[in-house]
Amino acid sequence: MLSALLNTFRLQAQVYSTYQFCGNWQVDAHAIGQTCFHMVTTGRCQMKMTGHDPVILELGDLVVFPRELAHQLVPMEDELKSMIHQPMEIISPNDAVPGTAILCGALIFEHTGFNHILDALPSIFVIHAKDAPWIQPLLSQIRFEMNERQTGSDNIINRLSELLFVYALRHQIKLQPENSFLNLFVHQALAPALKAINDYPQNNWSLESLASKCAMSRTKFSLLFKKVSGLTVNEYLTWWRMQLAYDLLKKGKRIAQVADQVGYQSMASFSRVFKKAYGVSPGKVI
Repeated sequence: MLSALLNTFRLQAQVYSTYQFCGNWQVDAHAIGQTCFHMVTTGRCQMKMTGHDPVILELGDLVVFPRELAHQLVPMEDELKSMIHQPMEIISPNDAVPGTAILCGALIFEHTGFNHILDALPSIFVIHAKDAPWIQPLLSQIRFEMNERQTGSDNIINRLSELLFVYALRHQIKLQPENSFLNLFVHQALAPALKAINDYPQNNWSLESLASKCAMSRTKFSLLFKKVSGLTVNEYLTWWRMQLAYDLLKKGKRIAQVADQVGYQSMASFSRVFKKAYGVSPGKVI
C-alpha cells in the first residue's frame, strides 16, 4: 500500500547542491517549510539548529526535513578551528583535497494530500548510514554520478534521491509510535483490506466485507484498524477516495466520471465531501 500511496502523490526530487567544500564553509537552510533532505557524500560535518545540540553527520548519513526548519551545516569543531581564516572554497570531487561534500535536494509532491504524510512525520529525522544497509548502495551510485558527470547525471541523481526518500520513509515508519496514520501502510494483517479499497474504491465497502478480506471478525478488524492508524475504517475509506478523486480531477476527468470512479452515485454528495476535504469544490481543481 505504501507504493500505491507514493504512486498517487507522485514524488519528484530536485537536487540543488552537490558541492564539495573546503575552508571555512557553511550551508544554510534552503527554503523554510519545503520538504528537503541532506546527505553527506564525502567527509563529515555537523548540523546546528537553534535550541538543539549539534548533530554529527558522518559519511552517508541522511537528514530529512518534512518541512524545512532553520539550520546550518558546518565543518566539525576541530576542523573549523584550523580553517577559521581560510575562505570557503568549492572544489571538484575529483580533487585530492580534504573536504566535505553534501547532496542537498527538495522533495516535491504533485498531490496536496501528501500533507497528511508530512504531518505524521517528526519535524526532522536523521538516519545514520550504519543503521540503514540500503544507504551504502545508493551512496555509491550517487557518488559515481557526482564524480563522472556524464550525460544525464543530474537526472539520475534526482531519481536516486527519490529512492533515498522512499527508503527513508519506510525506515521511519517502522519507528513510528502506535496510533500513527503511517503505520497503516506497512501493517501486514490489514494489507488485504487496504489493497481491496485501493483496487476497487468504487465498491460499496462495508465493515463486514473488509473484515472478511483480513479473515477477522467485524469487531476485531475495526478495533485493530483504529489502534494502528488512529482512524476509523470509514474515515480512511473517505480519505483515500478523496485522494484518488483529486488526482483524477487534476488529470482532467469530468466530475461525474470521478464521482462514479470513487464510489459516489450522487454528484451532490461527492461534491460536498470533496469540498469538506479540500476547501474547494471539484470544479475548482485545475
